Amino acid sequence: MQNTINSIAEFETIKEKETAFVLYITDNTCNVGENVEPKLEKLLAENFPKLKLYKTYSSDAPELVGQLSVFTVPTVLVYFECKQYIQKSRAFSLGELEQEIDRYYQMIFEE
Repeated sequence: MQNTINSIAEFETIKEKETAFVLYITDNTCNVGENVEPKLEKLLAENFPKLKLYKTYSSDAPELVGQLSVFTVPTVLVYFECKQYIQKSRAFSLGELEQEIDRYYQMIFEE
């Protein structure tokens, strides 16, 4: 994954230009995050190709992570039309995440 966000300004720009995107927040020391990331990439690529995946390291962008009220990693935030609709943190099911994304994805892209 090469789409990294390192500042509040970058995040705001992406929020304005993307119809929908996923922000994955992790840290270099998070083993769970290292395991979830490739699975999340695969899930989005196979089922939600119009969702772009971005990543933020909490240690590299503490102001952004604080503004988003993220206190644990890994965290997945899903945005549709500039609004956050889904937030999953720490231990979460990718199957459950897929179902929640699908609901909004269908409304935005399939209708």
